[in-house]
Amino acid sequence: MANPKEVLVVTSSNADGLKIRRFIKPVSAHIVAGTNMFSDFLGSLSDVFGGRSQTYQKQLSSLYNEAIERIKHAAHELGADCVIGLNIDIDEISGKGKSMFMITAIGTAVVLEKQGSNLMPTTQSDERFENIGVDRLNTLQRRRTIIAQAEDGNLSLNEDVWDFITSNQVHEVLPSLLRKFERTIVNEQLNQGSTEKFYRLLSSYLDAMPEDRKIELLYDNVRDSKVDSVITKLSQLIKDLQLLDYDKVKALIANDDFKVQKRGLAIVTYDKPFYNKQDVINLNALRTLVKNTFVEKGKRSMKKQLLSSKEKEIWNCDCGKTNDIGFHCTGCQQDIYGFKEMEVKPDFVDLHLQEKVELINEYIK
Repeated sequence: MANPKEVLVVTSSNADGLKIRRFIKPVSAHIVAGTNMFSDFLGSLSDVFGGRSQTYQKQLSSLYNEAIERIKHAAHELGADCVIGLNIDIDEISGKGKSMFMITAIGTAVVLEKQGSNLMPTTQSDERFENIGVDRLNTLQRRRTIIAQAEDGNLSLNEDVWDFITSNQVHEVLPSLLRKFERTIVNEQLNQGSTEKFYRLLSSYLDAMPEDRKIELLYDNVRDSKVDSVITKLSQLIKDLQLLDYDKVKALIANDDFKVQKRGLAIVTYDKPFYNKQDVINLNALRTLVKNTFVEKGKRSMKKQLLSSKEKEIWNCDCGKTNDIGFHCTGCQQDIYGFKEMEVKPDFVDLHLQEKVELINEYIK
């Protein structure tokens, strides 16, 4: 299983209708959260209706979902595709006038027998019910409204909207969010700190999305964007969310635009959540691709040294300057491969990939 999000999690001691091929071992996930995360609830009771607080419920749901995601990753790392007997406890820990919440998720990682049909639950769009509650109906209605506003360019983002599109995985608005993110980056000087705040919210939103969807949109925008600051932030999202994708990286490196190729080269140094033996093959293929793609752009030649009959090797840059081997061009500040001082270079990437392959081979039999 390539994606931890595809790990099936059930609370029963067995997966109904599915056969367990192998029990691996118990897995657990632990989250410690300060009570300050409930400050909005504690500071105001304005959202309490019928003895229930919507803010409090949302925060608890968020912690619950995070615990499930973590236990999925723990099971996936062991090679499991299912967690049975899931149990989640939320306890309050107090001491010295301070208190925290500790969320513990425990289950048993197992491997299921392979079957012809898809074992995963149907997506939201496939769900059909005999009855529907008013809360769900209101959610679907608001989802439609938000999508329509995003498509018309009229979506106003506030904390409540961010919470809704994140918890309900409204992936249809991502193109609109990325356009707003670009404008926020460009106008950072007018509203300092807005970029980092938007980045944190966008990162949480993306992390809740289906893997293939966020990979496609992020890589496509890294390829197509013309603004360096935007490219830097989008690439950082790929790095922070551990979205290294071999096919997408290869497509960037194979692009006709050298600037796009360099973006792909930098992303090669990012990570996936987990690695296996197949990754060794893919990483070695990337090493070969990098070596074949990023060749010397400058032309080497020999030049007589001043006041000497000896010759020394030099290279001629496309900008017309002549430079000593091993030095950047005095004109355009690029090296013989076309890279500037602070850019990720092919030789660094090759060493990085080589080390990663060695580590995988060392720890995976």
